[in-house]
Amino acid sequence: MHSFLSSIHFFLAFFLRLFFLFTPFFILSTFLALTGGELPAVRRRLAISISGNAALVCLLIFLFGTWIMRAFGITVAAFRAGSGLLLMLSAVTLVYGANQKKQESSANLNELALVPLAVPVTAGPATLGALMVAGMDTESMLLKLISVLAIIAASAAVGLMLFFSDRIEALLGRPRIAILSKITGLILSAIAAQMLVIGIRELWNTF
Repeated sequence: MHSFLSSIHFFLAFFLRLFFLFTPFFILSTFLALTGGELPAVRRRLAISISGNAALVCLLIFLFGTWIMRAFGITVAAFRAGSGLLLMLSAVTLVYGANQKKQESSANLNELALVPLAVPVTAGPATLGALMVAGMDTESMLLKLISVLAIIAASAAVGLMLFFSDRIEALLGRPRIAILSKITGLILSAIAAQMLVIGIRELWNTF
């Protein structure tokens, strides 16, 4: 029973952490800006593609990131500190805002679902860096499986937000979505600070 509860707690913690790493309200505002004027059916199809593409990229990085690190001879501590710095920059961008330009109507929607909406808007460098570190820190096969399920669930949650983006926009309005995006930035800054401190401390101890 204790093991089951621990697994549930790990799943929820990893899910929530990744959900905020995805910066869902920033993705939502970007999605609304880039797909303005598209039919609801087109938006929903695009939302499903974005969610699937983001999940695939995140799973690849989480599962095989260790091999990439070893190939380039990068230590976990260095990568953790670098990812924390990138995440902090992303958080600053969210808090201070960045205007998104509407996608031109001639753009290929399949390409839009991969670049920029899946990568790097949803699964940005900081998010992928955090996932790579998490993959290296998670040695247990059970915890790896739970993490994979959490990645799929978090990607699906973002996909659901985009799928019902028109309803969320009607309910909240873009100004409130922008405010929620800034709050997400504050949460990200706390996660980034923790990653930076741990990474720098580990680097210091190696000297």
